[in-house]
Amino acid sequence: MLPSIYFSGLEISTWRLAALGSVVICWILFLIRSKKLGYSFYTVFPWLLFALPVGTLGAHLFNKIIPVLAGAESASYSFSGLTVIGSIISVLLYSLLYIKYVMKTPPMQLMDAVAFTFPLSVLLGRIGCLLNGCCYGKIAPDSIKTSFLSIFTLPLDFYMPSSEVRQAYHDMPLNTLVWNLPLLFMLEAFVILVITEALYHKREKWNLYPGTVFVSAGAMYSGGRFFLEFMRKDEMVGNTIFNAWQLATLVLFLFFSFWLCFSLYRRRQNLSHNKGGV
Repeated sequence: MLPSIYFSGLEISTWRLAALGSVVICWILFLIRSKKLGYSFYTVFPWLLFALPVGTLGAHLFNKIIPVLAGAESASYSFSGLTVIGSIISVLLYSLLYIKYVMKTPPMQLMDAVAFTFPLSVLLGRIGCLLNGCCYGKIAPDSIKTSFLSIFTLPLDFYMPSSEVRQAYHDMPLNTLVWNLPLLFMLEAFVILVITEALYHKREKWNLYPGTVFVSAGAMYSGGRFFLEFMRKDEMVGNTIFNAWQLATLVLFLFFSFWLCFSLYRRRQNLSHNKGGV
């Protein structure tokens, strides 16, 4: 584990470096794509630049809302980090408004083009979670040690003594295996990235309604994360079997699913109209 690096006596969080690095990489790749699509650098870059503080503020705000949803204050709900869910919601609202009213262009085509940065930023950013020892999983069953599923776990002695996971399992043997939740999130993001890019490059051939690629990525992410959250070590909300993150992703999943159904319905209408006009 490497939660921090030191440069000339200055402590730098590797988690924050990973988050910043993922943003920069996504910026570069999208700027290249947007140029090919005919968008001006001076039009697109301010949108991306202002999305950074918007996403950061939205993430921190959501980290304050989580304890309220859970009904309890807990160390796992501290203000120490960001939350992907808060970033998604804040940046989505900001982007739709900025593209429509500032760039003065239909937002959905551009949202489809930028959709790949959704899973890519999660894939790269979760490296920081792995190095930091946060977003940790539950204790894996003993039977996992002798199965191939052990590649998705980590022993407690892999983590720094000061990390959140070691503090949470301070009374457990150091050879205890816990689910490597950041790795599972990264694998989910990789699969979504592949599917999202496949949809984007086939969007014209399949006559997809604008926005379908983006909302598909959102539905896949929120749906997949809902189930992966069962492996997280966290407090449950009230008497339910769900943690606060799951309830938040469930709301996101329903939102993106309804939006996706609407997009597919509009696609069907367009196809019927085109056939009727022939």
